[in-house]
Amino acid sequence: MVPDINLLPQLEKRADSPKLFYSLLILVVGIVLIYLMFLYFTAKSDLSMLLEEEESLTTQVDQLQQELDAKQSVNQGSLEESMLFVQRVSYPVTPLMEEVQKLLPAYSYLRSYEFQPDLINVTIDFESMPDISKYVEKLLVSPYFTDAKINSISNFYVQVGKQQELTSEQKFKEVPRYSVSITATIDQMYLAGGGQS
Repeated sequence: MVPDINLLPQLEKRADSPKLFYSLLILVVGIVLIYLMFLYFTAKSDLSMLLEEEESLTTQVDQLQQELDAKQSVNQGSLEESMLFVQRVSYPVTPLMEEVQKLLPAYSYLRSYEFQPDLINVTIDFESMPDISKYVEKLLVSPYFTDAKINSISNFYVQVGKQQELTSEQKFKEVPRYSVSITATIDQMYLAGGGQS
């Protein structure tokens, strides 16, 4: 009997393991490349969105800065101008307000007032037209004012709570109230003398 001795190495087994290794390596490299491409495109889209947002925010900041500059430049004035204005407009308003309210007829309401350098504008609600004329006459006689004039008169109906709109017949039966805007010229000399001349 002849012994069967094979001295050649077995090549088939070794050939299978590098193929498997290389195929796994290619697969892993492919997955990594796909993942990197995904990250690249995601980052690129995020970058474009962020650039657009940055551009819109920059535009908004520019607009707000322009508005701020415009508002700051409008109200800028020197300290001397402010002092002159205060000295020119400064006068006691309490006696004027007391006089305006003291002269009001019954059932009238002082709605608003505004002071100017030598005028006072008041808006008052009156019950009737004769009350308006009597009030203006009292202002003309008052030592605190040199002149008084009516700027506007409008009528309105008093509504308590939520009422439906009045019909023509109801409006005819109900007497409206009058909202009157009056401008009175202040007597600066009398006011500066403390209300006694």
